[in-house]
Order: sequence, then structure tokens, then C-alpha cells
Amino acid sequence: MTTPDHFFPTEAIDGLRPRHPRVPAHGFDRPNISLRVDTFSTKGEKHEAVLRRVEFADKPGIVYVATHKNAESIAADLQARGVDAVFYHGALKAREREEIQNRFMNGEVPVIVATNAFGMGVDKSDIRFVYHADVSDSLDGYYQEIVRAGRDGEPAEAVLFYRPQDINAQQYKTGGGNVDPYALEIVASALAHHRRPTSRGDLARETALSGRKLSNIVHKLEGVGAAHQLDSGKIQLSRGRTLADIAEAAASQQKVQKEVRKRRLESMQGYAECRTCRREYLLRYFGDDDAGPCGNCDRCEMAGIRPAKVA
Repeated sequence: MTTPDHFFPTEAIDGLRPRHPRVPAHGFDRPNISLRVDTFSTKGEKHEAVLRRVEFADKPGIVYVATHKNAESIAADLQARGVDAVFYHGALKAREREEIQNRFMNGEVPVIVATNAFGMGVDKSDIRFVYHADVSDSLDGYYQEIVRAGRDGEPAEAVLFYRPQDINAQQYKTGGGNVDPYALEIVASALAHHRRPTSRGDLARETALSGRKLSNIVHKLEGVGAAHQLDSGKIQLSRGRTLADIAEAAASQQKVQKEVRKRRLESMQGYAECRTCRREYLLRYFGDDDAGPCGNCDRCEMAGIRPAKVA
């Protein structure tokens, strides 16, 4: 995978951004957030750096991670150092997630270590840092998370703790979802056999697929217009589609999705490894061609560039 220091051309990233990105009230530029990427060669070095930086950082703050395991282990290691930290991820029960989020939002705990399951509805104005212990799968997702810092306009920081190997790990993680031709065929055949809308429960019994795999296949069928879900929750196969046509459409869709994921991850890698102003890279990614060196990122600091004005 190439990692040029220049920005991706507009045409290369068209279609990778959300159709309606949620733009903060301050616009895309948040000059009060200091941007930094610290690079490491080993997992151990990176892990220790995350713990140490959180330990001595102004709080409250968020540490984002890629896995449930990392959320729990980093929170536990922070607690061992005397930092009051909680973890948050999608495997927790809804009541547990709500309780943990409320404790952080109310100021009862200063640090939350979370996967990207933590985010929707989070509007805490005094967050002083957002650290990423793992690389995000896209620059869009990374941006949405770092702008949760410093919403009160006071200085805040966003630091990515980065290993080049992390890109390969994220690529492997997001590279799943391959179409299983056999599973696709038996689900489509079952739907065609019934001729009428069929419940997921009936499909699961007839196909002997797990609930998760069945949901994945149904989602792919819906994605290529081969099936649709009624208000009743039952699934109906679209008329006039052969099994061969459905399989070809699903394979084509998968290829497009893989390319999109690859481009998104390349933009994240480009940000992590760029040698110019990080804010300039970030803003130009979102279409601000007038962006220039910010004076408030590690690259500008190394170049001796000071901010035009103090936030």
C-alpha cells in the first residue's frame, strides 16, 4: 500500500465520505485542538506511552481502541496506576453502557476507554483529550471522534498512537464480509421455495445457519435488491432474479465495498504518516483547499510554525 505525503485528489476520495457529514457548529476546523501522531515500533512501547500520557494528561478524556479486549485491558492498567478509568464497548448490556456513559458525562469518572460504540449523543464540553490507542478505519471516523474534545473552546489535544503494522491489522479486521456462495444460494433458494414472505426464524431452521450468518446473508441480498424486508419483519425474495444473477451482483458489490474500505484506510494512513501540517491534510480531505499550516500540530511544531492566533 502506498502512502504518499500529498493529499488524495478529490476524485480519488469521492464517495468515501458520508453523504451528509455531521459538521460541528464551529465548522470542520477546530483550531483549539492540538493534533499529534506518536509512532512506535512495538506494541509494548505504544501501550506504555498511552498509559503514561493518560496518567499525566489534563482530564476528562477519551481513549479510543479497536477491540473489546483493548478497552478492558487499558482501563485495568490505568486503574492499577491510580487513574479512575472505565471501559465501554458494544458487548456490554445496554443498561451497563448507559450507566458507564452517564458516569463519564456527569464527571464521576475522568477517563473512559472505549470502542467506536461510544460516541452517538456524546456532547461533553470539557473533554481535554481524545487519544487513539488504535488506528481508525477511516479519516472520517477519526475526525468524528477527535472533535468531541474541546467543545468549550479551551485547548484540547488529539493524539494518535501509531504503529505502521496497525494498518495491516485494521485492513484484516475490515476485510471480512466475504460472500459465502453456498450460504447465499441456500437462503435464496429457501425464499424462492416459499414464494411468500418468510420469517427469519423459519429461514434459520430451514438453512441451519447461525443467526449472525443468516442476518449477514439477508443484508447482502437486500443490498443488491434481491430481497426486501416487510414491515412485519418477514423477508421476501424479489421477482425476476435468478440465483446466478444474485450471486454475481453480490460478488460485484463485495468488490466495490473492499475498494471503498481500502481507500478509507489509505486516507487514515496518509494522515498518520504525512510530513506536512496535519490539520492542513485533514481539512483538505474534507474539501477545504484554502487550508494552510496551522501552527498547532506536531508537524508545524517541528517546522517552527506558530499559530496565527491563540485560541
